[in-house]
Amino acid sequence: MKNLKFELIIAYYKRPLIVRNVLESIKGIQYDNWHLTFIDDSGDDEFKDTFLNYGFDNNKITYVPILMSDNDKIKNGGSMFGKYVNDAIIKSDCDIVMLICDDDAVLPDYLDILNRFYLNNPDEKWAYCHVKPYNPNVENYVAAEARNIVFDKSLCDIDLNQYTTPINPFAKVDSSQVTFRKDAMVNGNVWYNYPQTNCLDADIFQKMYNRYGECKFIGGYGQYKGWFEDQLGVRLRSGKGDYID
Repeated sequence: MKNLKFELIIAYYKRPLIVRNVLESIKGIQYDNWHLTFIDDSGDDEFKDTFLNYGFDNNKITYVPILMSDNDKIKNGGSMFGKYVNDAIIKSDCDIVMLICDDDAVLPDYLDILNRFYLNNPDEKWAYCHVKPYNPNVENYVAAEARNIVFDKSLCDIDLNQYTTPINPFAKVDSSQVTFRKDAMVNGNVWYNYPQTNCLDADIFQKMYNRYGECKFIGGYGQYKGWFEDQLGVRLRSGKGDYID
């Protein structure tokens, strides 16, 4: 059975300590057929050396800085992050696209699960998983394995794991829960919007739904979700939104 290739795209914005959870989790992935693009929307390339010397096979990684300051983004009408994601997807020889936020992490068997799902469901263009919340300000993502899965309703009044049936994921799940077939995006002309600072996931979800219909549940967990006071959704509701989650 063919092993599909995955394009993992990290969305990074000024979290040099927290993002190590993501990087360590990718090192622990059991599946080998992937490429990682690290898109740095901090406005500089200060994290470049740290990333390129983190211990990955440099043939499997690409570092892409977006050299726009926060003031530049405001003048521009938003971040250009969506354009850089689109470019990474177009350049990739992958089968499946996965976005990973810089405060999240990946379960070690997630790519194996996705590989089986997409091979067994060749007509499915996209899919969603469940997530395990953790607080990267006070713990490593591995701590999420040792306790019950509970979403703190004081941060956001939503349970990201409440759905198990095919859905339109708009306003129902997080960007970290959904993966896409590359050919569905290319052939359907479905791309991330730009300039745009937030809610890029909601925008792409609606486009995919309009083009292909409902998104199917893979039947398990895929990522650890950063669930804490500095996550983007909380910042937006408090009026302190930054540029990417």
